[in-house]
Amino acid sequence: MNRAQLLAAGSELLYREGYYLDRQQWQDWLGLYTQDCELWAPSWIGEHRQITDPQSEISLLYLAGHGRLLERVERIVSGASPASVPLPRTCHQVSNILLLDHEPGRMTLHSAFRVDYFHQKKTGAFFGHYEHRLVADGEAWRIAGKRITLMNDFIPTVLDLYHV
Repeated sequence: MNRAQLLAAGSELLYREGYYLDRQQWQDWLGLYTQDCELWAPSWIGEHRQITDPQSEISLLYLAGHGRLLERVERIVSGASPASVPLPRTCHQVSNILLLDHEPGRMTLHSAFRVDYFHQKKTGAFFGHYEHRLVADGEAWRIAGKRITLMNDFIPTVLDLYHV
């Protein structure tokens, strides 16, 4: 694949991830991730500094491994997460997608995002930057890592995986 083809394939995956989250197609969303994936939203420790180690510092959101994603989705779907009942309606927008680097079977993408949501007659938005690490899986690409730099980290009630 050349650079343009990689960017097109990676962009399509990022758009599809937002599509699945907005439609609450959880199994399809889970299918985008590798078994050893990592989803991480580091917290801020200064105006322009974030934590660097999710294992020893407090993150806004950190889920390591497909099993943790599945566990989180099961809590959301079952209603065991009271903050997610009813589930907010969301609209994910992904833009400014750049192919940062690539090698055979791997690529890293940077993008900007905004997620608007409506929950219990209130609206809100989260915005920031994504860095996705993608790996080839046969003809498809899967998300091995998703780092979320949340620029507006004042969280009025809850932050969950469908917000970012």
